[in-house]
Amino acid sequence: MRYSANLNIIIKALEKASNHLARDFMELENLQSNPNSANKFAILSQNRVKQILIDEFSKFRANYDIRFSDGEEIIRTENNEYSFAVIALDGIDNLARSNPDFVTAVALLHRSSDNKFETIALATIKVIGGELFYCEKGFGAYLNNRRIRVSKRNHNQHIVVNDSSCKIEKNILQRCYGSPILSISYFASARCEQVYLESNNSFVKYFFLLAKEAGGKVEEVGQQVIISNV
Repeated sequence: MRYSANLNIIIKALEKASNHLARDFMELENLQSNPNSANKFAILSQNRVKQILIDEFSKFRANYDIRFSDGEEIIRTENNEYSFAVIALDGIDNLARSNPDFVTAVALLHRSSDNKFETIALATIKVIGGELFYCEKGFGAYLNNRRIRVSKRNHNQHIVVNDSSCKIEKNILQRCYGSPILSISYFASARCEQVYLESNNSFVKYFFLLAKEAGGKVEEVGQQVIISNV
């Protein structure tokens, strides 16, 4: 896939941040005997990622706002048309436990005339394993330059549902990765057939585009968001 300049900037920034995360992961493998030290180190690692992304985006898109999932914001101008939505470390508890199921994710948002944000591009990187998922609106979803689509499995076959609380039924295998963005990425690449998320996590919605571009369906049912392949 040939992608836009904006997505190229996002990907390069994620790759730079991932180099530091890979080294931190190796350090954390040696800290598992001391949970407090491991947790503190994971938080420091998250802060380093944030700073790397701030530096990269300030260098190449100095006029774009930056919004972080923890509530921190860097606002360049009032009612800015473009902003980056950043989840510096999704799955920080996994990282602290030396579990490789964590990602860094960035979405590019466009503010419409009615003052609503729409995701027009995004990328997420699973550092351990070197998996880069990305998409742009209307151009499909990709994993490391390979086009991806959702699974074609249905309930007459064994399916995988990413939700630790759903009802156990016949032919359903439950998984919980501890990272909503990783769950969406795995769904988009046909590794699971459904994802259940809490609807009150408003920041994660900026990354639903990956599931949609891979052919998935996103709907809100009660207090949950259900992402499915049908």
